[in-house]
Amino acid sequence: MARFTEEELIRLVAYQNLYGPIGPARMDVVAARLGMDVAAPHMKKGQRPKLRDHIVQWSRAARPRRSGHELLAAIRGIQTGFDRAGRRKERAR
Repeated sequence: MARFTEEELIRLVAYQNLYGPIGPARMDVVAARLGMDVAAPHMKKGQRPKLRDHIVQWSRAARPRRSGHELLAAIRGIQTGFDRAGRRKERAR
C-alpha cells in the first residue's frame, strides 16, 4: 500500500469495480474461504459460514439494492451485537 499514491489506489478500485478483481484468477474464492475459516469459530453453535457471504461482488448489477432504511437497520443490528459483547465483558470483570 505504501508504494501506491492515492490517485493510483482510486484508479485500481475503479478498475476492479468495472472489470473484477486484480490478481490471479479466482483468488477471490481463496480469500472468501479464508474469511469463512476466520468467521466459523465466532458463529453460534450449529451454524456454518457460507462461501457466497464472503465473496466480493464485483458487478454493481449483482449487488442487492437496499434502501436507506434497510442499511440503517443492518447497522443498528451490528451495533446491538457490539453492545451485547461489551456488556458481557463488563459482567465478566
